[in-house]
Amino acid sequence: MTSTSTNGGGALPPQKFLPYAAILTLAANTMNGPGITTLPDVAVDAGLFLYVILITGSVAMASYVCRRMVFAMWSSLKSYGKAADTELGTYHDVVEPNLTKGGSEEDSLLLHNGNPNLNGGDNSVAYPQPKLETTSIVGQSVEAYGKKAGVYAALTMVASALCLALAQMMLCAAILDGMLVSTTGQSCALGLPTSSSSSWIHCTSHSSMKPYAGSGAPTSLISVGTVIAAVFSVGMGTVDLDEMMGVQYSLFACLIISCVRFAYVLRKMSLGLSDEGEMMDMTAAAADEGSVGGEEEEVLSWFVGPNPFSTVGPIMFNFAFVVTAPPLVSLAKKESIAYKALGMACVAMGVLYTMVGCVGAPVANAVRNGLIEGGDDTNLLSLILLSGNVEGGADGRPSMIDLFCIGTFGLSTVASVPVYCLLAKDTLVNDAGVARMPAFLLSNVLPWLLVALTYNAAFFEAFVNWSGLLILGYSNFSLPLLLDVKLKKVRSLLGEEGSITSVVFSFLTASISAVIAISITNSLAIAGLLFGAVMIASMWPSQRN
Repeated sequence: MTSTSTNGGGALPPQKFLPYAAILTLAANTMNGPGITTLPDVAVDAGLFLYVILITGSVAMASYVCRRMVFAMWSSLKSYGKAADTELGTYHDVVEPNLTKGGSEEDSLLLHNGNPNLNGGDNSVAYPQPKLETTSIVGQSVEAYGKKAGVYAALTMVASALCLALAQMMLCAAILDGMLVSTTGQSCALGLPTSSSSSWIHCTSHSSMKPYAGSGAPTSLISVGTVIAAVFSVGMGTVDLDEMMGVQYSLFACLIISCVRFAYVLRKMSLGLSDEGEMMDMTAAAADEGSVGGEEEEVLSWFVGPNPFSTVGPIMFNFAFVVTAPPLVSLAKKESIAYKALGMACVAMGVLYTMVGCVGAPVANAVRNGLIEGGDDTNLLSLILLSGNVEGGADGRPSMIDLFCIGTFGLSTVASVPVYCLLAKDTLVNDAGVARMPAFLLSNVLPWLLVALTYNAAFFEAFVNWSGLLILGYSNFSLPLLLDVKLKKVRSLLGEEGSITSVVFSFLTASISAVIAISITNSLAIAGLLFGAVMIASMWPSQRN
């Protein structure tokens, strides 16, 4: 064991803490991503009542999984003694902050050097923290099932981080390019000439989330938006989590302000459509009289919508952040701070998701029915760009305030990219043995190169959606619960909600499998059969063991 002598050269490094507010902010920023822009359309498919129920259930599900993951990490700590660097946790000599003068244990980002002469040596105490290398998802897999399982878990973690990061990076670049089109009239990108007479510079004046689609530009593009987003996120990736909290707090504020403004604009658009007699929740008699474009007009359902089963996946994966939480949990000062902050982050984002989806659903449904001129996309940001067409904006364009909020929302989405990259980098360094510099390049730079290579590709969105569907559900919700159940037996921690966790694990795994089945086959019967089969198969090992 290495002693934490405060005077000798063998002392442990200074101990760092993330307070409650920092963990909450980082977790919420990590959940903020491309999924939130689809929620108005998802609410139409689900129906408003069912949509709220699904969001509420997802909040409870994600909070429970986070609680069990935090327990699995912190239960690794044993009474190894003060000032011990253990296999599963690290104890440091730190100076207890003065909590009687307006401070609290969650104040600031504490950083102590263990100097016994600082505020008196008698106040020196040990704060145990789980060691990330051995208590992360990969580390827990090794402890529970052996090194071979750890390899599979490492590959899963890197794949999950890559799926999340690529989708987020693409959204950031598209938002910034769309903003450039809205404010300056065009955005340009560097790409190979598509013909002998074309240029290396490709420009677009199409303001949308796919600005270069249909412009004749090649698949691989280095756009202005991509460069700006890449420089910002790579810069944030060069510092530790506790050193970027000022930026993270600011970006979380940008998210909240943007969502509140979007809800206000969408509500005004709904009222404007209602005043014009074009609102989709018209009377039944008016709905029966005719149709738009020769198709039957859909009416927004207050209870269950037309495609309820297709909405479970998109809603569930808006909370697919659990795999990114271990680096935050390992820096908490107490176990309770970690799981309470993660749970509150789920609640906060659940409120934003509910507000955006319910308020935006009427406008999204109006776009589906062709009631808004120029409306061909139900993406949240595309709906905001249509606000000028409904509210009588100058030349049919949204107000500058709305454009500003779209920009701040775009900036807020960058906040989660360094967290995803940190997950990939830590996995490569701790579990694959990659040196820090190559790991940084692979996790922070390579994804942006992939974004540039596929920026204008038609298949990219499908790749992200399906890879997320097949990977993120199991890695975020099933795997942490499976490890929690197994590690209780390995560590002989009996009576700790084992049976409840086993049932929840089986139910979630079966539900995710059913969502995948219905997405592929569009058959409720097949999904139901698979749900039952997975429930039986997943509960049988737990009963046997």
